[in-house]
Amino acid sequence: MFICGYHFPASEGNDVSFDKVIEKVNEGIDASGKTVTLTSETREGAKLEELTVPAGTFAHTAFVDYFTNTEAEGEFKMIYYTNKYQISEISKSVDGEVTKELCKKLDDMNLYRVKVA
Repeated sequence: MFICGYHFPASEGNDVSFDKVIEKVNEGIDASGKTVTLTSETREGAKLEELTVPAGTFAHTAFVDYFTNTEAEGEFKMIYYTNKYQISEISKSVDGEVTKELCKKLDDMNLYRVKVA
């Protein structure tokens, strides 16, 4: 099973603990001092809004990890629906109120561009 881009053994089934995912995301990534910006847009490409992911949260680290480890080139990287929903679900659990509004937006059907600076 793949969660946030990391493979977990099939023996763990679909019930991989958030702690294991967080540990994988945090391995080898230093998200400190980086700014994460998400730009949402419709399927037709109409820009809706720009969001800043709070530093020090799982969501922040996960987006830096996603941006760093995605093979696509460019200033922005599109995030896949699955990764977006997985980051949102874990962030709701561990970041609480800090990312609550951000996670509500990530649960929509819009596309998101990720930029890390």
